[in-house]
Amino acid sequence: MTRESSPSVWQRLEDPDAARVLVDPDARAFFTPFVWRERRVGDVAEELGVTVNAVLYRVRQFLRLGLLEVTRIEPRAGRAIRYYRSTSRGYFVPFSSTTAETVPELYEETLEGARRAVMRALTRTWSSLADDPRWFGLYTYGDEKGLQSHVVLPVPPDDPKRSPETFIAWLLSDEAPAVWDNTVPIRLAREDAKAFQRDLAALKHKYDERRLSEGGEEYLLRLTFTPT
Repeated sequence: MTRESSPSVWQRLEDPDAARVLVDPDARAFFTPFVWRERRVGDVAEELGVTVNAVLYRVRQFLRLGLLEVTRIEPRAGRAIRYYRSTSRGYFVPFSSTTAETVPELYEETLEGARRAVMRALTRTWSSLADDPRWFGLYTYGDEKGLQSHVVLPVPPDDPKRSPETFIAWLLSDEAPAVWDNTVPIRLAREDAKAFQRDLAALKHKYDERRLSEGGEEYLLRLTFTPT
C-alpha cells in the first residue's frame, strides 16, 4: 500500500458542532473516556461522578455527530447493554472549524478544562495535608541566583515539624502523597535546555510503559517547559 493510499489515523472534523465537542472542556470531558476504548455508559458515569442520564445524553449527541459508534450489544433480561467507542483513534480540528478568532483564544478555550481539573486535584491533595486552612500561604523564595520557588504550601512558616525549609524533603518521603507543583524560571544554555526537554519526554515515556491496566491510582500530569 502506498503512502498516499494509507488511511490516516486523524479523522478531520469540519462540522463545527463536532469540532466543538473537542474544543469545549465540558463536552470533551464526556467524550474522552470513549477515545479508542470500549466503554459502557454506566462505567463512564461512575468514572466522571455524574448520573447515567447525563452521560447518555452526551452519548446520543456524539452518535449523531459521528464521533461514537456502538461496538457490541450484550443481551440481558430487560434492556440490552451497549458498548461504545470513538470512531477514530485520533481527531484533527482545523482552526477554521472552531469559533475562536485567534490562536491564543483557541489555546485558552481548549486548556481551560485541563487547568481546572489540575487545580481541583491539587487543592484536594494539598487540603488533605493541612488540619487548618489558615496554614496555607504563598511562599516566594530566592537566592543570589534569583527566584527559586513560588508556591502555595499547607504549612505555617513557624511549624517546627514541617517548615517551608524542610517541606520539600518531607514531600519526597514515603509517607507523603505523590504530588508536585512548582513554578520557577531556570536559566539554561540552549543545549542544556534541549537536554532537559528530552529528559522530560524520556521520563514520561518510561512511566507510560509501567501503566497498570487495572488497579493503581490515577494521576494528572501536566508538564510545561517554554522559553519566556
